[in-house]
Amino acid sequence: MSVNKRISLKTRFTLLIVALVAGAVVLLGALVYQLSSEYIRASIARSVLERAEHMAQQLDQNMSARVQEVLLLTNVYSANQTLSEAVIRSQLEQIQDQYSVASWIGFLDAEGVVRVGTGGILEGANISHRPVYRFGRRGLWVGDVHEPELLATLLPNPSGEPIKFVDVAAPVFRGDGELHAVLAMHLSWEWAENIMQRVFDAARNDNYPIEFFVIAQNKTVLLGAETAIGKPLSELVTLASATRLNRRNWDIQQWQDGKYLTGIVPTEGTGEYSGLGWTIIARVPVSAAFEPVTTLQQRIATLGLLLVVIFGSIGWFFSARFSAPLIRLAKAADAIKSLTGKVDVPNENASPELSNLSQSLNQLLKRLQMQRQEIDDLEDIVHTDPLTGLPNRAFLDEYLSHAIPEAERANLAIGVMFIDFDGFKEVNDKLGHHAGDLLLKRVATRLKNVVRAGDVVARVGGDEFVMVVKAGGGEVEPLMKGLGGRIIEEVSRPVNAGEKVEAKVGGSVGAAWWPYQGKDAQQILKNADAALYQAKREGKGRYVLYTVHAGDED
Repeated sequence: MSVNKRISLKTRFTLLIVALVAGAVVLLGALVYQLSSEYIRASIARSVLERAEHMAQQLDQNMSARVQEVLLLTNVYSANQTLSEAVIRSQLEQIQDQYSVASWIGFLDAEGVVRVGTGGILEGANISHRPVYRFGRRGLWVGDVHEPELLATLLPNPSGEPIKFVDVAAPVFRGDGELHAVLAMHLSWEWAENIMQRVFDAARNDNYPIEFFVIAQNKTVLLGAETAIGKPLSELVTLASATRLNRRNWDIQQWQDGKYLTGIVPTEGTGEYSGLGWTIIARVPVSAAFEPVTTLQQRIATLGLLLVVIFGSIGWFFSARFSAPLIRLAKAADAIKSLTGKVDVPNENASPELSNLSQSLNQLLKRLQMQRQEIDDLEDIVHTDPLTGLPNRAFLDEYLSHAIPEAERANLAIGVMFIDFDGFKEVNDKLGHHAGDLLLKRVATRLKNVVRAGDVVARVGGDEFVMVVKAGGGEVEPLMKGLGGRIIEEVSRPVNAGEKVEAKVGGSVGAAWWPYQGKDAQQILKNADAALYQAKREGKGRYVLYTVHAGDED
């Protein structure tokens, strides 16, 4: 007797249902896991990079503010060289009291002798051999983190920890261009620790712990875990060959104490401060960072196993007369695997078992459709700027990657216009960030009204927007020029910032178009950005189309 003849019909139905349900669950589970995990991983990585980028911006902005203070003082002292040492001392000590990060400020004469020092420290000492004088007498100079030689025993140090400084120095010139003095400022490194603590506190509510490191240009740790400070980065982590410290990126890296999702963001400086080559590294243990992915995998596996057990048990009670309903349900289960188009699970009421099975399949379908909808919602969140509701940089990059091949097939040109507000920082400084946010949202609405149907406007930075248009090769430049004028007009109109206060900014636009002014999306964006800065240099409030000359000057 063959094996098939010994297997009952109920067993055959049970095995068939188990096989169909298990196959559908495995395929659907794999599909849902693959789609969801990719979005979750990318979202978490972006979050880590944003935290590192925020810290980099905080460091750059704080250093830029100190540099501006030094430059402002040198301008004051250059313009009025009759101030007495007592007046200078009073001014410097007021600044030191106002900004606790300034551990010592000194006014050196042309020979390098300290004429005025806050707290009377080093007054009369000749420090012409020190870098603050040797480099500061030539022009603005910012020195990297170092331990003091002359001030180590002269400054209070309640913590007992080694004192570290960042130096800023600049020359004071006479009217004839000769050196009159050098203004030197020693900034306590504690301000960087405070910034890192603020960033850490802001991220405290995250579902995963983030640890930050500040890396010097020579790849030693300036700030981070106490045991890591002063060590070469190579002793803590072996970076993958493709990883670079001079560009924004993330990867899974093997550290001494385990595997970490590692985000790298270089500081770039801002304003007169050109940066010191520091790099911010943010890391999160892989197990903590990707815990949602692991949880999703476990839930899919548990749900799949539960469904297989339920359907296997129900199938055992089917009889031969239920073969037709079973076939219909099996076809419905098979259709669920693709989850494309309209999927209907028939309600089979021939028996309670069939009814339960059809209801369970319907519940499975609803759950999978809900998960698919959640994935679609995640896509919308990832590609949308939360403040203005416009598409963000991620959407723009993806849009251009598809738009250029489509334009090439349709023999069209693609114009890219970089839009930047003139005077937006003053609105934030004078009216507050709430007014700045209101201005961004109102102007974003105006830009949406300017853009044509089928074209795109996206917010890519604080007050930076990008508009992408399609047209024929001979039409794109006049089109962008006309749009550029309308954009400047709309941006420049005042905005009601609340409480009868009007906020007003100007607008500058830089443009470039594919394929004439760049072979790919990145080149077009770069050239449009170069044209924008050309517009800024030419007086702002204007539209500039990219030229080779504009790109060379950038």
